[in-house]
Amino acid sequence: MDDGLLHVLDGLAANPAAPPDVLFRLAAVPRAAKEMAWRQSDLPDTVVERLLATGDSTVALALDSPRQSEATRQRIADHPDAGIRNARSRFVEHQIRVGNRVMPDDLAAYAGPGGLAGLARHEDPVLRAAVAGTWAAMPVAVRRELLADPDPRVRKAAAGFPHPPAPADLHAVLLADETTRVEVASYAALTAEAVRECLAGDEELRGAVALNPALPPASRDRLEQDPSQYVRSRVLLRQDLPEDRRRRLHAALLTEPEDVDTEVPFAMALLHHERPSWLPSRPLAERVAHLDSPIPCFRRYAATSADLPADVVRRLHAHEDVQVRHIVALRADTPGEVLERLVAEHGEGFRHRGHTEHPNFPPEAFVRLATAENPSRRALAAKGPDLPADVIAVLARDTEAVVRAAAARHSRIPVRVLETLLTDNDQKVIEAAGTNPALPVDRMRALLDRAGL
Repeated sequence: MDDGLLHVLDGLAANPAAPPDVLFRLAAVPRAAKEMAWRQSDLPDTVVERLLATGDSTVALALDSPRQSEATRQRIADHPDAGIRNARSRFVEHQIRVGNRVMPDDLAAYAGPGGLAGLARHEDPVLRAAVAGTWAAMPVAVRRELLADPDPRVRKAAAGFPHPPAPADLHAVLLADETTRVEVASYAALTAEAVRECLAGDEELRGAVALNPALPPASRDRLEQDPSQYVRSRVLLRQDLPEDRRRRLHAALLTEPEDVDTEVPFAMALLHHERPSWLPSRPLAERVAHLDSPIPCFRRYAATSADLPADVVRRLHAHEDVQVRHIVALRADTPGEVLERLVAEHGEGFRHRGHTEHPNFPPEAFVRLATAENPSRRALAAKGPDLPADVIAVLARDTEAVVRAAAARHSRIPVRVLETLLTDNDQKVIEAAGTNPALPVDRMRALLDRAGL
């Protein structure tokens, strides 16, 4: 079987319009079977049986999912082959042992009848740590137990992400414990001794305590002069730092040399994505002033304010920080021409996708995007649900594979055009064409015949 046909079959395996007989025949191809198990939902019983008959534990793992019926999951639980029956529990066990975070639902299924509460009291500290590190909604009593666990891994996991601040009466104990100190230093009540210990600690601890609102001004000022750029970048985020000093500190960080031996690139990158927790509660005038802050996270977080005046919003649509423009464009009242201009000039953005799905995005703008110079913009044109067939055909002949793949996924693509993309020289284009529900069923069967299935 040639490589191009294999990629076509990969696409068919994920095609939501593929009928049971097509899926059944596809299950004979190992890679298509995996693709089908991971990407299809609510598969028919006959297809599930065929997939499980492959004996592939990866397929069983994929099928043991909320995307499939309860009958399918029960069939896996009752399967005579232990490799099939235990595929998910073995996967979860592996994730736990290598230190990866396991989602609460997966962990609960792994825990069995005792649930997460039972696992939190398991004799194996690795399992207790796994629960402590993922069960954000655990009862306070269970968390207290884990915060006092004899194993430091468990205490650290229970103290940090994704949990809310620990109970106030435990702050002193957690600060005194070097295992949990960093996890609580950013918010815990601080005694004079705790402040001294934190200031004498390593960079991570100093950076954490630099965020603590209860840190005395003299200690804050000391950290403002800290030798670590990372620590000083944390001081920048404090509410009690006067704005003129905040800006001077940021300017000083910007002038420091960047190389592999400094923390400057890391510290400055963090400032692009932080969300100063106190900023939303500040008066409108103060938040508006932050819209022109030289510090990215301040102007971007201020731009999320829902109560910005209309004249301020209009100004932000032309802001020099494109991320600010992306953020403001998410507002329900953003004019269509603003959305189109932003997408045409800068795309949808990595963190702010969805402008082309905005109710105000002009339908005719998709046609204009189809002739854009940038190929990523031409690919966005294919997101237009009512794009004319002749425009889709033009996109399908584009020199860039990303554009042809986008056209191959369009629901209105003419079948004759879709057929040509099944023989494209790019595997992503071929797979995209195979996934399109517009592909006639008789053509799917003909492809299986060609593959000898």
